[in-house]
Amino acid sequence: MGQQCPGYRDPTSLIFRDQSSQVIDKARARITKRFASREHTPSEQARSQSAELPVQLAEGMLNEDPLFFNYNQDILGRNILQVDSTSPDSDSAGQTVLGSGSTLSTWPRIGSENSGDGDEAGEGDPNGQRAVPAPFALPLDMIALNYFLTHYVVRQSLPSSGFLDYILGILSTEDGHDILEGAILAVGFTGLAHNARQVGLMNRSRAMYTRTIERMNRALADPQAARRHSTIVTVLVLSLYEFSESSLDGWERHIEGATSLLTLRGKAQFTTPIGLQIFKDVFGLLLTNCLRMGRPISSSLRMIRAEAAKEISASDPYWVASSGLIEIMDLYRQISPGGFTFITDSSTDPSGNGATETELPIDDLERYLSQALDIDHRLESRFSECSPEWQFTVVQDTTRDPTRVHGDVYHSYNDASVAGVWNDMRAGRILAIHAICHLLLRGAKSKPSWFFSGHYADQLQQFSRTMTNVRDDILASVPQLTSYFPFPAQKQLQPLGLGQPVEEATKLMDPLTSSTNSSSPGFDQATYMGSAVGAYFASWILLLVGSMHSNSDETRQWIVNQLRRISLQSGLTQADLFAGYVESNQLRPPLST
Repeated sequence: MGQQCPGYRDPTSLIFRDQSSQVIDKARARITKRFASREHTPSEQARSQSAELPVQLAEGMLNEDPLFFNYNQDILGRNILQVDSTSPDSDSAGQTVLGSGSTLSTWPRIGSENSGDGDEAGEGDPNGQRAVPAPFALPLDMIALNYFLTHYVVRQSLPSSGFLDYILGILSTEDGHDILEGAILAVGFTGLAHNARQVGLMNRSRAMYTRTIERMNRALADPQAARRHSTIVTVLVLSLYEFSESSLDGWERHIEGATSLLTLRGKAQFTTPIGLQIFKDVFGLLLTNCLRMGRPISSSLRMIRAEAAKEISASDPYWVASSGLIEIMDLYRQISPGGFTFITDSSTDPSGNGATETELPIDDLERYLSQALDIDHRLESRFSECSPEWQFTVVQDTTRDPTRVHGDVYHSYNDASVAGVWNDMRAGRILAIHAICHLLLRGAKSKPSWFFSGHYADQLQQFSRTMTNVRDDILASVPQLTSYFPFPAQKQLQPLGLGQPVEEATKLMDPLTSSTNSSSPGFDQATYMGSAVGAYFASWILLLVGSMHSNSDETRQWIVNQLRRISLQSGLTQADLFAGYVESNQLRPPLST
């Protein structure tokens, strides 16, 4: 009061001076000076070269200047997939190997307590200047993430619930998902290493896998953490890593771990759509393992599945196919109590002839025969009546590539998940028909009068032809599963934005994610095509088909070639071992004697 008003201030005094270019120039000069002054030892040079990612694959995307990147700090709700300074990937000087054989100082974590203005904000230079924190400590992490999403996630597209479609939802909402991030990166780096032929990326993948296993063990010790979505999904993703590393024993250990987690999660896992989706994906792998080992589903899993039945329609093709496989495994245990295996090995079956066949009373034989006939008829009839959106298109193509298509016909499915359900049904039918033929031959051997008086000779020939037809349907699904042509669903789905630089880098690094077909919106960018998932499904079904004695030499070699293609194209090296089993006749039908 009583003072003279000075009036409004000069607006020009409020304008801040833009010194962005000066700050960037200082940072670049400091980094350049550090690079120029550093003397590489032979071991350091070897490590840098081994981690080098070819510049021509992602020109400009792995620029040694961290300020080049302009990623969104809040992608997926938080700054994910950081690599800290204690990473096995860091050298003794605390520097992280990056692109082009160059190194950068270890940057502080964004959003951490070390990202403030204090002295701990970054490594200072002799002039007292502090390092400018990069938006991401390691851009390769984002490329590995996008590789995983592009190749291993099948987006939900009705009627299919997809495969691993819930990954991003878990990463963005659930606490304690560091182990899931590590598993995703381990698989992503494996794929990148395979495509780019870089040993350094494979070393990074294995280091990430080791760290994830350590964190997983700690999570399993905590009952609350063990029940989280992220924990069981991590186990599922790690099983994919083991398959890509050609470790069937490791794959089985993760599947058995998932079995325990499904039981621990109980019926509460079915209260959310994500929980139900996770159950379906994991249970499918459990069925695969049970088929491989020739053993039925455990009683604890049957109880969990009974709870799931309250949330899934009994007419759902997924449910029908999985129910048929469960019944088949129960029937096989009655016919062959000693179990079975597709892969003959001297350590498990010295004679290579399977379990010793015992005398089977005709009454029991007829009962088992009736059960097998019922399973086959039910699978055939229910899938013939499924809704139109579950149907596939039969393509007749006389100009097809014979190295990719068996015969003149192949199938087109909506997505890899739909094709997988159809092949689960066909696997059930092949096993049911195999049991029928086995029982008929067994009856003819023990009591010829029963076999000929019942006109079973004609039925035996008829079912043999039917099994060949079902096999051909499986082989007709393989071209699409191995990326001979795309799934319609992948053309319709736009990619989820993870930042244009990441999408561009992924497109450059893998030609399978790009297309010149302008009529397919979004397909010319990084889309969720699930090519590795399709190849993964194809590997297992080809293992089953490869065990059939009715395969001609030409068909057997075609199967071998497809498995080798999967190993070469998708980096799933377990498929190459499967090819060796088929080629060397180390496979046999499960009831062979």
